Amino acid sequence: MQTHAFDPERQQRIMVLLRLTLAILVAIHGWTRLTGGSTPGFGRYLTLHGVPFGAFFGYFVTYAEAFATLPLALGRFVFPLSSMFSAIYLVGIPVHHLQYGWFSSGHEDGCEYPTLMVICFALMAWQHAPRRLSWPRLGQAAS
Repeated sequence: MQTHAFDPERQQRIMVLLRLTLAILVAIHGWTRLTGGSTPGFGRYLTLHGVPFGAFFGYFVTYAEAFATLPLALGRFVFPLSSMFSAIYLVGIPVHHLQYGWFSSGHEDGCEYPTLMVICFALMAWQHAPRRLSWPRLGQAAS
C-alpha cells in the first residue's frame, strides 16, 4: 500500500477553499441581516443579553460580516480577520446559541455551527499568524 507524502501545494489549495467558504458563509450572514433591516434589532438583542454597547456591536458585527469578508476572501489580513471572526462567534455561543443546546439542524439555533466556525477561524488565524508569535507545536514535546 502506497503512503502519500505531505503536499504543501495541496494544503495551500485546501486552505484557500476553506478561506473562501468561510468568507462566503459569513458574508451571506451579514448581508442577510443588513439588507433585511434587522441590524438594529440585533443590537437591542445583544444589549438585552448583557453585551455592553450592544447597539454598537450589532452594527459592528453586521458590517464586519458584510464587508470584511471581501479582503478575507482575497487573502488579505487573514490573521486579524480570522481572529476577529473567531472571537465574534465565540462570544455568540454563550450570548445566544447555548440556550438552544448543541444541535443546529432540526432545532432553533444550537451551538454546533458556531463552534465549527470558531474552530475553523481559529485554525485559519493560526495558519496565517505572524512568525514572531510563539505557537504550540502539536505532536511534539515541549522543550
